[in-house]
Amino acid sequence: MLPLTKTSLFWDTDINTIDIVKNKRYVIERILKFGDFDDYTWMCNAYSTEDIKSVILEERVDLDPKSINFWCHSFNIEKSICTKKLLAKKQELFWTK
Repeated sequence: MLPLTKTSLFWDTDINTIDIVKNKRYVIERILKFGDFDDYTWMCNAYSTEDIKSVILEERVDLDPKSINFWCHSFNIEKSICTKKLLAKKQELFWTK
């Protein structure tokens, strides 16, 4: 598997301690949330499409609705599943921010 080298995605973690197999959910989520095209390419070479899709559809994934919609479209996830995921995401009350 390809080594993980982009430290800017993992500013809060020592990159040398990240196991890209054991911590694949963490790595995939960071790339989906903060990565650029090179990171996306690395992710697609390092992980299977099913691994990436499973992270996108996880209940606790920390992606905003626009990102979820984008990634669902990018990975050809059925629209009804994507919509269900977006509707299930709890909205924060704007006055509590």
